[in-house]
Amino acid sequence: MTEVLVVDDHPLFRRGLIALLKASGYTVVGEAASGTEAVALARQTSPDLILMDLGLPDIPGQEAIARILAESPRIRIVVISMFDDDASVRRALDAGALGYVVKDAPTEQVLAAVHAAEMGASLIGSGISRPAPSTPAVPTVYSGLAPRERSVAELLAQGLTNRLIAERLGIGEKTVSNYVSTVLLKLGAADRYDAARRIREST
Repeated sequence: MTEVLVVDDHPLFRRGLIALLKASGYTVVGEAASGTEAVALARQTSPDLILMDLGLPDIPGQEAIARILAESPRIRIVVISMFDDDASVRRALDAGALGYVVKDAPTEQVLAAVHAAEMGASLIGSGISRPAPSTPAVPTVYSGLAPRERSVAELLAQGLTNRLIAERLGIGEKTVSNYVSTVLLKLGAADRYDAARRIREST
């Protein structure tokens, strides 16, 4: 049975989602009202899927998504938000979300997005246009990197250690290590020094 974590700062809406999920056969393993709490609960409960709001009181939902997936790439995330503008959708998808629906979407659409994510597919709710890729027309060394991965890559190119990168970005050193591994993989670099050289030579 699929285990789900629900993240939203409005208690009534959060509880409505939980009731809908439980009635549809899902197991809700936790609920969070902030991005920081979501990251901690994702680490603690290791859910299969997360329903994530974007307008959270401490850190943006996109940032929470990036942090969670840096630690647990297998978790699938569906955004349910009041925002339907291209910029919000693009940032969520760039951070790693699989699906995106608005809060006033029919329950069938919410469940369809959840089911699609279970299967590893992406579903964007009706009324929301899938934004064009945010990468520039001319490929750069940063093409394909999510925003947080780019931040890590830029500091990596400056020769900073994982500890210093963690301090600069306000995240855990283990999380930085995960980001560095992803950056190396995406850049096709042999090690952090090779990655730093490639980044410096291309900028």
